[in-house]
Amino acid sequence: MTDSIVVIRLTRNLRYKLTYIRIFENYLESDPGPEITKLLKSLIEAQQSAIAPLSRYLRRSDVQTQDLELDQKLMSHAFSRDSVKSQLRFIYDGLNRAVSWYKTQLMDRQMTADSELRDLLIELGEIDATMLWRTEATMGMLRIPVTVKEKDWSNQERVPSHQDIEWRSRLMEDVGRPSWQGTRSTRWSKPDQQR
Repeated sequence: MTDSIVVIRLTRNLRYKLTYIRIFENYLESDPGPEITKLLKSLIEAQQSAIAPLSRYLRRSDVQTQDLELDQKLMSHAFSRDSVKSQLRFIYDGLNRAVSWYKTQLMDRQMTADSELRDLLIELGEIDATMLWRTEATMGMLRIPVTVKEKDWSNQERVPSHQDIEWRSRLMEDVGRPSWQGTRSTRWSKPDQQR
């Protein structure tokens, strides 16, 4: 029973990795710009480097890894993203879920009973955590909020501050008043009289 749960989880993980490679390749085809292109290429390389040890582990468990189908639901969700911002948020969310998944697996006794599998999960989790950090850094550099709930400052109108309005001294306001004659007002008392 333990082996079957392990195999099911790892096979699903491999299927997601293969699907994400296809998603990243699709996003690359739209020529998203130099920074995002660099990010997508590094994400593809990271997923490919993670697939090799994962496939090797599954083959030792007699799982045929070459016949896995891609996750169509995940791809349709990814391909419905029509802007670079929403594509990057999709990537960020996926990597964030993957990192959480690895943390959860490392707390599961069935997944950590085999020290080789535990080491593999740590390695794969570190790869995805690194890519999550890199994606977040790229989004920050491009001023793209990580979540939709964050304010997107690039689309906001700037409210002029008081310093932006033409500055005039108070004296100029007083001089410009028609009632000002340059004499001391009777409203003001002498400092001596206030004591």
